Amino acid sequence: MDILKLDLNKTEPELPTESEVRFQVAFLAAVSAVVASFVARFLFDAPLVPELLAQFIFAVAPIWMVEVAVGLLGPFAKHLAFLACTVIYLTALMGSVIALLRFTRRVGTNLTPFSLSISFALAIWLVTMTVILPVLGVGFFGSFLRQGIVYSSISLMIVHTIFGLALVVSKRRYIDRGNTREAGAIIGRRRVVRGVGYSVLAVGVYDIAKSLIGSWLESGSGRVKDGNGQFPNIDNLALEITPNKDFYQVSKNAFDPQVDARRWKLQIAGLVENPFELTYADIKSLPAVEQYATLACISNEVGGDLIGTALWKGVRLRDVLERGGLREGVIDIALHASDDYTDSIPLERAMANETLLVYEMNGEPLTLEHGYPVRLLVPGIYGMKNVKWITRIEPVAFDLKGYWQRRGWDDRAEYKTLSRIDAPDSRFKGETSIAGIAFAGDRGISKVEVSTDGGATWEQANIKNGLSSLTWVLWEKRWKPEHSGKHRLVVRATDGRNQTQTSQYATPAPSGSSGYHSVVVSSD
Repeated sequence: MDILKLDLNKTEPELPTESEVRFQVAFLAAVSAVVASFVARFLFDAPLVPELLAQFIFAVAPIWMVEVAVGLLGPFAKHLAFLACTVIYLTALMGSVIALLRFTRRVGTNLTPFSLSISFALAIWLVTMTVILPVLGVGFFGSFLRQGIVYSSISLMIVHTIFGLALVVSKRRYIDRGNTREAGAIIGRRRVVRGVGYSVLAVGVYDIAKSLIGSWLESGSGRVKDGNGQFPNIDNLALEITPNKDFYQVSKNAFDPQVDARRWKLQIAGLVENPFELTYADIKSLPAVEQYATLACISNEVGGDLIGTALWKGVRLRDVLERGGLREGVIDIALHASDDYTDSIPLERAMANETLLVYEMNGEPLTLEHGYPVRLLVPGIYGMKNVKWITRIEPVAFDLKGYWQRRGWDDRAEYKTLSRIDAPDSRFKGETSIAGIAFAGDRGISKVEVSTDGGATWEQANIKNGLSSLTWVLWEKRWKPEHSGKHRLVVRATDGRNQTQTSQYATPAPSGSSGYHSVVVSSD
């Protein structure tokens, strides 16, 4: 009786609706295309539509919006934008498939499932190459991409062919054969939404963990326990030379280019008498120059860590340009990179002795993140114009506006004088050292002053001479508070031209931050 009763109460599982089956088919086909796109991007350096879309969004967004996003979310902003663009791409592909399935359901078609799916996928490819890519600013059929028209067209055609084949297989399995029960058992809208949520969470956790670990290892700022130089044993004071692993990294890319030095070539073209190319071996065979120089990002906030000092090795840009023979009328030296980044520097800066094409950093080859195999080093101007992954140098007869200048950032981009307080800790006892760094590009630092009463009075600090006229200096002031409690410490620096940094606060955009750095400490 119990068995009979169980059988009578048993019901068939609810079958998915026709709409849910279409969603299933569209999802499987679109995921196949996205996976193929990622494989093509990271194994064969093919264009990746979500990556191009993310770069487009950051390019057209107002400066203030980008600054707010990066300020609030840090690296997560770029990663979240890329993830969002991947979801948009996936959704667009799914929407196109669902529209196709609805259309053929109502109107019908004389094409076989294979012909229909492949023709549809190639139609999507054609729209991508002739509409989407130009809208994203990379040209008709990707003509402005580093991969060029032929490679971009073929690689994306292969991705879309895989999209079509996946559509054939999933449609045949779940629609043409009527396997609706099996379709409903695999995936649904809720699972997809949860998957997206988990992906966002995973990216966020990754960025937070990386940030926490970086702080624990004191990376990014070059700050250490037991400082160096003439100010020994000062906790948190920056090292004179920033270790490579701790040197700040900023890039416009969701993923930086993977450059093979064996195939890499540097083109010298434009207004030169004799255009030529240099291989990585050619560059390293030229007379080498080593120099200490500090590099800072134009996005660095007051008191920020997007700054570091290294010993750079490379060749003078002037020597390379003179080998080509500059023609008359040159105004700017245009620079092109493997990630499609462009910028320019004035001819005067390009011909300076200190402007180098560098391939080593602190005695080691450049890492990928820092521009391997060759990057530009231009003392005196912010890091955005010190182009990484250089592939082409082109003297031009006009003032070329680079990637960031077209988006509103300063074209001159000369360093503003800055100073930063690294020590003491927020709470201390007895006498302590107030210490930090000061930097003014190629103008040098002549004086650093410290205030322990919020800027009411100032005292001069001791300065250790920089490693060169192009680096930051370390400074220190011994201090014993007259009373316990809270104190606001402020620092200001004067450059080698006797110009004291401005107290006027400014955000990084569009010309770099300014203002005095201050911290509040407590003495017992």
